[in-house]
Amino acid sequence: MPSSVLAAADSDVVSESAPESGEESLPSSISLTVSIFENVGRRWLLSPTQLSVPDGTGLGSLLSVLNQYAFLEDVRMDGSEILSITDEDGDVFPANPSVGNNWIMVVNGIEYPGEEGLTPPAAFSDGDTVQLVYESGGTAETDLSAVSTPDRTLSSATGSLPWEDSYEYALTTGSSWLRANVQTPFALTVLGACGVTVDHRYLTQVLREISEDTSPSGTQLAQDILAVTFSGISAENFSGRDLIAEMLPYPDLGRIESILGLIAYDSNQYEIPTDALNSRSAMLNVIMAGQNEDGGIAQVQGEESSVILTAFALISLAPYRDDATVGPCIEKALGWLAGEMGEDCLFSDQQLPSCTATGAVILALSSLSVPLTDERFTVGDQNLLTALMQFYNEGTGFSERTGRDPDAEATGMALLALESQRTGRNPLVLSSPITGSGTIDFSVSETVSEESSSEPLLDQETRMKVRVGLVAAVGGAAVAALAMLGVLLHWRNKYKKKK
Repeated sequence: MPSSVLAAADSDVVSESAPESGEESLPSSISLTVSIFENVGRRWLLSPTQLSVPDGTGLGSLLSVLNQYAFLEDVRMDGSEILSITDEDGDVFPANPSVGNNWIMVVNGIEYPGEEGLTPPAAFSDGDTVQLVYESGGTAETDLSAVSTPDRTLSSATGSLPWEDSYEYALTTGSSWLRANVQTPFALTVLGACGVTVDHRYLTQVLREISEDTSPSGTQLAQDILAVTFSGISAENFSGRDLIAEMLPYPDLGRIESILGLIAYDSNQYEIPTDALNSRSAMLNVIMAGQNEDGGIAQVQGEESSVILTAFALISLAPYRDDATVGPCIEKALGWLAGEMGEDCLFSDQQLPSCTATGAVILALSSLSVPLTDERFTVGDQNLLTALMQFYNEGTGFSERTGRDPDAEATGMALLALESQRTGRNPLVLSSPITGSGTIDFSVSETVSEESSSEPLLDQETRMKVRVGLVAAVGGAAVAALAMLGVLLHWRNKYKKKK
């Protein structure tokens, strides 16, 4: 989490680790944005998701991967023709041209099957956008452009901001910059929350560092819970440790630790005993006790209120806003934040315009379902998103101060803010909670071999869409060799129900 909140040093920049001795090198990979939409009920079977797959992946291999890793329940094909797709809920969508039921593939806006003589690509290219659309009877004439992306206009009684291409570009390039330059629990949390894939080396390195740190600080423990959770792993069953159980009796948690701890608890709706030392209610009391008369939150009550700390406090309090005590605290804090906004819609930290502060406020408002069109947070035609983009470095990441090089803290906070506006929700809360009682061991130095992966490590009822670390395998002779690329693929495959 941002150092301004943690009072810790800036995140270190770590290059990708070299392959361990004896480890097979991975095939070259490409990045695809994949989505599946059914036009009957007008819903996503798979919302637009970025996947990292081996070079040479075609339609059949891609669908096999989605089926293998539990994004789909079943896929049936005849050559390059889709016969049926069964989603994770068991709903079947069969092709039957005689009654107008068809599967259509759209690659970079080009429809297949389309005009006579137009054949689909045998293999996808890096950066391709692949859409599969199911049409049935009267839906055949539906404009495919209407389903190319999900509805990203935030619903609100008071208005909304459109999601622009420049925001999407900044989100994509900023994520790429963070993934290439930073390997920390905070970076892994951000990438997971934004649905960005990392390869197994990145994932294993960060998670191994977490597993080996058996005496973390309170703030680090909260960050570790978030990083593990947004890797798709229950923090209650990680490498022989229950990180949640470690947090419950942790002594002397202060304001910052309680804020991050409550965010970590709620990221996956973890069950917390009400009589625990660090129960939800205990953390709420610690957080609200830091509210000054002006409405802002300070590390020590009576000291100067902090924009970043107040914003993070609001993020942690958001799920409890209907409580008779929490609600007024939130409204008072929002009023203070509104008064701290500059004429250019920028928020400051240490008396200077700050990307982290501005991004944290955006994330707080998204968590509370407060639209950025709220008159308290606009000035003329300026809003918080246009303010945030002032810190963007074209094609890379975000800097804490305008005109400077990108850094991990500012980029991570900006990405969370953008993702919250793209989806209209707090990305630090999983939409589908992880369950399961198995464990994943990242303490060993070796990657898991295919031979050692025959027994599941996690219960078979758990079915979680993982957005981090999907390095997929292609079909043909390569399937056997590539089916288990590293620890994450071993784990992810065991989430799939046995047929």
